[in-house]
Amino acid sequence: MDMGQTISKKIITWYKKHQRSLPWRSYTSSSDRDYKVLLSEFMLQQTKVSTVVPYFNKFYKKFRTIRALSKSRITSVLKLWEGLGYYRRARNLHQTAKLVLQKHNGKLPDSFLDLKNLPGIGDYTASAILSIAKDQPFIGIDGNVKRVISRVFNLKHNKKLLLSIEKKLNSMKVKKGSSELMQGIMELGALLCLPIRPGCTKCPIKSHCISFKKNTFKDRAKKKSYQIKYFNAFFITKNNKILFSFNKKFNFLQGLVNLPLVEVATNKHNVTINKVFKKALIGSSSVPLVKYKMSNFLMHIKVISLSNVIFNKTKYFWLGQKDIKKFTISTLAKKLLQVSSNHEK
Repeated sequence: MDMGQTISKKIITWYKKHQRSLPWRSYTSSSDRDYKVLLSEFMLQQTKVSTVVPYFNKFYKKFRTIRALSKSRITSVLKLWEGLGYYRRARNLHQTAKLVLQKHNGKLPDSFLDLKNLPGIGDYTASAILSIAKDQPFIGIDGNVKRVISRVFNLKHNKKLLLSIEKKLNSMKVKKGSSELMQGIMELGALLCLPIRPGCTKCPIKSHCISFKKNTFKDRAKKKSYQIKYFNAFFITKNNKILFSFNKKFNFLQGLVNLPLVEVATNKHNVTINKVFKKALIGSSSVPLVKYKMSNFLMHIKVISLSNVIFNKTKYFWLGQKDIKKFTISTLAKKLLQVSSNHEK
């Protein structure tokens, strides 16, 4: 047995003993397994497992099958997704469920290309679904897999890193147990092979880990840099109600209720108010700058308090506290409201 196969066998054995009890790892049928894997993979995109679990349980309780999800309204889907962020995932998941029902008779495809043709499914998600749900010899490369493999084989972090990882993973693929292998590598990265202070002494493959032997196991990946974009948000109250808008301009807020928001050119946050509202008086209070991280940029938001506002009623509307609960409020809006409300006190 070559090195790659030996490592795989040890990872699978370890995984069977030490895997976490997660709701998408128990299922009643193959179709239930497929749906749970699909749902979990969408939710886990750019989100931690601990954050996802309660949302997964709530979502699955409401929509038990791909068919049930496909027949639902997008407003119901977004409301259940509220607080999880990256709402495009929810829209893509909903559309994927519809297409699976329409084009694949409600069964999740077992072809890489067919999966990639579905909204929101790229190389990694397609590989993860085929491996975990279908037990096919695919291994998706996420952050955990990348870290584990690059450390085990002491790979250089350069432009060829992903190709090097793919080559090593190909040597580790197994005929049976692909599902356990991929989940095992991810679990190893989540529980032991951590970015900081990894638990090398407990690792089942430490005897094969070149980085462990050479003591070069520190995470060498560069810290991600974010482009900064500048925005003004407007906090406007009247008779215990707050002015909101449905954001159609910004894709990351599309279909969600948010405070009126406008992008500005520089960090001076200069904007002519009458370009946003027909008439308004600027309040005297100055809310601290709010920073909010998106997947590929960092928002710097200046919240401006306004009064006596005259606005386009097709774009903006008033909501009281009871009304707010009926809508899907973006996580960004919740943060802006909290900062603004605290400052008003």
